[in-house]
Amino acid sequence: MVFTSAYGLWQAFIVKKNQKLPCTNTARPSSTVGIHLPSCRKRTPFLLSSPHSGRNYPQHFLEMTVLPMTELERMEDRFTDQLLQYAPENGLSLVQALFPRSFCDVNRDWRELDATMFSPPLIEKDLILSTKVSAGYGVIPRCTSPGKSIYRYCLPLEEAGHRLSQYWEPYHTALQQTQKTLHAQFGASILLDIHSMPPLAQSRPCDVVLGNRHGKTCSDRLISLVEHLFLEKGYHVQRNTPYSGGYITGRYGQMEENRQTLQVEINRACYLNLQTLQPNRHFEKVQKDITDILSEMARTHPAP
Repeated sequence: MVFTSAYGLWQAFIVKKNQKLPCTNTARPSSTVGIHLPSCRKRTPFLLSSPHSGRNYPQHFLEMTVLPMTELERMEDRFTDQLLQYAPENGLSLVQALFPRSFCDVNRDWRELDATMFSPPLIEKDLILSTKVSAGYGVIPRCTSPGKSIYRYCLPLEEAGHRLSQYWEPYHTALQQTQKTLHAQFGASILLDIHSMPPLAQSRPCDVVLGNRHGKTCSDRLISLVEHLFLEKGYHVQRNTPYSGGYITGRYGQMEENRQTLQVEINRACYLNLQTLQPNRHFEKVQKDITDILSEMARTHPAP
């Protein structure tokens, strides 16, 4: 059955039942989403989201694209998952996308679809035509960068339903359920959405951008603490410019219910060779700094 409306696509999803998260310090098995949980004894209210670090490229996607692998890899928040790999040992839960951002961008609303990418086209009135979609960076991206289209032809409409149901939905189910579990256990949750960014075109140096939607998704106390911890390690930090927080930050941040969210953008040049896209000589230091900062945050914000 073919659905040409966004509502029809959503109704066609196979929605999985939420399950209580186990007490384990290992990753729950999944082909699309990695969920790394501290032991119940170590668990804190902190949840890390790594939505753009996936490097498992589906074969059928590679057969569809006209771009070389290096162009697809440049769209990744490359290796941010490895910067966070020791966080669960310090009590922070971690949810990571294992699939690439160029295939499905989970930091978008599922309705941020470009109707013209599909055959037959979707009904536009059901969609969100955001500036990101117009630029080619919707939930199913059309481009990796300006002028570099991922596909030569329109995608089958069924491909939209497949990616949303098998990739977007499981990621958000994992985030939502983990946040729900932490909030039920501690009466509060703090979600840090971790990204990497290219070096900013500005005169003053910037290594980290912290975004809380200009005060809407986390307290000044929390963003000030994170800023202070990065500054102590020698990083240059700025707030909400040019990144104030994306879809995940906005969707999961409800301060009135003690659900705080903060987006953290890390300059790739700090830990990555921008030509080879491989870790540079500073990678282990940045990884240790991030581990120390997250550990101190968990210690400074103990569970109620």
